[in-house]
Amino acid sequence: MSLSATAGIRPRDRGPKDRRRRAILTPEGVELSVELAGRGERAAAFLLDNLFITGATIAAVLLIVSLVLALRGWGLAIGWAAVFVLRNFYFSFFELHWRGATPAKRILGLRVIDRAGGPLQAEAVVARNLMREIEVTVPLTLLFMPGFGALGHLLLLGWACIFMLMPLFNRDSLRIGDIVGGTLVIGLPRPTLPPDLAAAPGGRGGSANTGCYSFTPAQLDIYGIHELQTLERVLRRGEASASLRPEIAQRIIRKIGWTDSRPGFDADAFLDAFYQAQRARLERKLLFGVRRKDKHDRR
Repeated sequence: MSLSATAGIRPRDRGPKDRRRRAILTPEGVELSVELAGRGERAAAFLLDNLFITGATIAAVLLIVSLVLALRGWGLAIGWAAVFVLRNFYFSFFELHWRGATPAKRILGLRVIDRAGGPLQAEAVVARNLMREIEVTVPLTLLFMPGFGALGHLLLLGWACIFMLMPLFNRDSLRIGDIVGGTLVIGLPRPTLPPDLAAAPGGRGGSANTGCYSFTPAQLDIYGIHELQTLERVLRRGEASASLRPEIAQRIIRKIGWTDSRPGFDADAFLDAFYQAQRARLERKLLFGVRRKDKHDRR
């Protein structure tokens, strides 16, 4: 893991299998490896979300009818206002409250993150979703309206195609909304072991295991990004910090309440295992939008 003063996204393309991998350097200096969401996955999520919107809109229309009958003019105004809010703020609402995921993105394991590695901001979410109106809704709506003529419909079709095909013409599959909002859509990591194997002996019911030392999630959650960076600096110094490592290892052991009766304790191996396990734990939490800055941060 490299430390730098600048945050942002960097390509990590060493072969065909890595074409979708990117390294994002967060403002705290943690390099987070992410996998870009596939274009097909994003399209499927968009279509599924629109199915949800359509179902909710039908329910809203039924509500409109009942309100019109009950409240006459006021019912119509309230009903159409509900449809407008649903249509325009569905994506922004869920991405803000579900850490970058709409219902369809949750189902398909996708998430919106900040492209510079920082926390996802409300203005970025609103901007990327308002751009969808220009990218898709406006041209397609006008396309099916009469009165534009053959040339007008051809221009509208070109408009829609240019914006909708934009993810095909850039390395990170960004649509215009992502470029404006400074966002990126990633795929969340899938577990590599089925639940029964993860809970088997040696897995400790979800513990992070590295080499001969293992740690529970509760133990790894005691420290945050700041402590991880400090430990990394100690490990990077090599022989210069060799005399300090046994003491540091004992401090960590006392802090996290780690116990192990096996003989031949190796402080270097313990620190390396703890570093790798904690880094993996923090990276996974960052992907879900949880940023624990240090041991005093209770997130």
